Amino acid sequence: MNNQTWHPKDYQDAMSNTLSDEDLTRLLKQPGCAPRFVYGALMLPTVLKCIINESQTVNIHERMTRATVSGFRLYQFSSTSTPVMRRSRDPGSVVEGILVLGLDETQRNAIYELECGLMGLVSVEVQIYVRENLEELDILNARTVDAGAFVWVGSSVELIPMKSSRWAVDGFLKEPFYESIETSQRRRALDGEDRPPEASDGGGD
Repeated sequence: MNNQTWHPKDYQDAMSNTLSDEDLTRLLKQPGCAPRFVYGALMLPTVLKCIINESQTVNIHERMTRATVSGFRLYQFSSTSTPVMRRSRDPGSVVEGILVLGLDETQRNAIYELECGLMGLVSVEVQIYVRENLEELDILNARTVDAGAFVWVGSSVELIPMKSSRWAVDGFLKEPFYESIETSQRRRALDGEDRPPEASDGGGD
């Protein structure tokens, strides 16, 4: 996943964030905070915080890290739609996204309300990299984490297989919907409000 210099800073921070082994262990031990794997608009921290009614001042990107899930593939309804994820018969198929840790039950339920319907919550094994300190040197080691992810369970007739294993956020960032979320989140931060704007009715996480 390549960052662009014009991408939102919080998204760049999430994409470049690598948790330490200690931080990962601590976050996984938090009760009632099962991780979620996201691969669509929820990879953008501003959108994620809007949906879970989190303050824009919270550095949620510090609990996000790049991740990969095997045995799944991305699909779209059109070239401009957000993606959905389905199981693949090809074991070599992968989906690249972001692992989000430390979400409480209320926040996970907010994501569920967004994704429920033709999306089903399943358990997946997510591959990430963590930093481990060895003789004052940071070394990256692969880790596998159990997480929840929403997959498409409706008809596949209208789905278009994506050629890429990741969804590019570029087009979505240029849409009025993202601009409205960003503006609303800034206003909430200034006014101290906690109400998220009305979300759109489409797209995977």
